Amino acid sequence: MRKKISVLMIGAVILSVLLIPTVLASKPRPFIPVSGTWSWGVEDWLERYANGNTFVSATEIDEFFDGTFIGTGEGPFTMTIHRGGFITGSGRTVFTGTVANSPPGSCVIMWVGKTIDEEGYWSFKWIIISGTGGLSNLRGKGTCYGPGPLGVDMTGTIHFDPS
Repeated sequence: MRKKISVLMIGAVILSVLLIPTVLASKPRPFIPVSGTWSWGVEDWLERYANGNTFVSATEIDEFFDGTFIGTGEGPFTMTIHRGGFITGSGRTVFTGTVANSPPGSCVIMWVGKTIDEEGYWSFKWIIISGTGGLSNLRGKGTCYGPGPLGVDMTGTIHFDPS
């Protein structure tokens, strides 16, 4: 009798382990491709110099248009103009608007990038780190490329996590 109970218990444990992935699986989230233009202006520009480099901190005033993100943003950034002429930078913008026809909300987008040629074209990566309102469940990441403040082409993927 004891042997029968042990075999049944082992069988139940094995069956429950095999069923866990099925129970925990959720519906796959549809990924939405990102397109559009991200442009910016600058306020509160501060510079300091060391070893032939220029270090900048400023506030970025953003506009997102012609695509998946429609709205405005604002946030701090830093930039290093290296003595060799190329530029690196990173920042954070608080975007306010709609994304993929979502209800309005805001989200924080972090970015890091650099100029990649003598014409000042920027290449950078971005990631959404948090959101509120209609964007509280927004997740995504991507890249941008273009002539800097005049506007860069924004690409990537986003999705809305289930609540």
